[in-house]
Amino acid sequence: NEGTQVYEKLHQSCWGKKVILVSATPLNNTISDIFSQLKLFQAPKKSTIPGVRNLENFFRSRERYVTKTVDEFGKNTTEYIEAVKEVAAEVREQVLKYVMVRRTRHEISNYYADDIESQGLFFPEVADPQRVVYQFDEDIERVFTTTIERLRDFQYARYIPLLFLKNKLSAFEEQQQRNVGGFMKGILIKRLESSFFAFKNTLRRFVQSYEMFIEMFDSGTVYIGRDVNIFDLLERDDDEEIQRLINEDRLRQFDAAAFEPRYRRLLQHDLAMLREIQAMWEPVTADPKLDQFVHELKRNPLLKGKQAVIFTESSETGAYLAEQLEGHFAGKVLAYNSAGGRQAGKNISKPVARQMIEQNYDPGHQTRKKDIRILISTDVLAEGINLHRSNIVI
Repeated sequence: NEGTQVYEKLHQSCWGKKVILVSATPLNNTISDIFSQLKLFQAPKKSTIPGVRNLENFFRSRERYVTKTVDEFGKNTTEYIEAVKEVAAEVREQVLKYVMVRRTRHEISNYYADDIESQGLFFPEVADPQRVVYQFDEDIERVFTTTIERLRDFQYARYIPLLFLKNKLSAFEEQQQRNVGGFMKGILIKRLESSFFAFKNTLRRFVQSYEMFIEMFDSGTVYIGRDVNIFDLLERDDDEEIQRLINEDRLRQFDAAAFEPRYRRLLQHDLAMLREIQAMWEPVTADPKLDQFVHELKRNPLLKGKQAVIFTESSETGAYLAEQLEGHFAGKVLAYNSAGGRQAGKNISKPVARQMIEQNYDPGHQTRKKDIRILISTDVLAEGINLHRSNIVI
């Protein structure tokens, strides 16, 4: 965004020098973004790009074309998509091909085949993903299916209180509330798919949150967190912290009479449904997903005795898996998340756990070890660390 002070400082640093901009993901850019980047090393009206001396006119005319298409046909229409494709092709062919160097595996294999062969290099072939299927018995099948059906009727009223105020909200506040509500509803489904253990914990916290909110509502005064950041909620993927953010963020005070009469009924409806689901899951102690996973790790020829990396969105699922797998692969399992590591029932500081991971999974590490066979992590290890001594991701 060239309207910021940061961009201005960057422009001052780059101007008159040889500049290389590097990106691993150069795809999701608007043409105005690309124009801003070009201006770090090209004069907008006196460029050195063959055939496009005036970059400003080139980009402005194409922006006007896209804007006119949106005004005439609307966004996400066939006409809009075709206009964007047309403009993207022009930018690629007339501008980017003169200043942008792409290096895909395919291009390197084609244009540097002799170098690759002489050095004995190769790109590994990535196998197609394989699905591990596990089955429920009749009782768990019934509980699982009923849970999905009941959650369709979940109103998530606790998390969208401002929508039930008698005074109308702004369109922005309405959308913000719906975003939070939809996200909280999605959490339950995601936890159920992750592990029964994580789902039961999340369900317990939802029930507690509803009970506390209804008690507060019945006291006559309602406190609601102001400006809850949906993007912050999405990044954390920690529903206990989400509950804390919603409960303890900057507070707004409302009289209970300020809400529509139906709001109390919807809160009670949700709580009754959550308690019903909780009661259904209470007697469920079996975990067929875990049982099948252990079986695969011990018997599947692709997994037996091999180093594996297991990614999970839920840190609770990660801790549960580590504890359960430790009984089958003693001392060979490490769980890692943003708080640090855990192995053989003991917590490990983040720096020490990270060093252990690098020693066991980074092929370039000076002190290579083979202590860990199963690494369980949230997406904190998705970037910034080399795990290539393992070629298995679950």
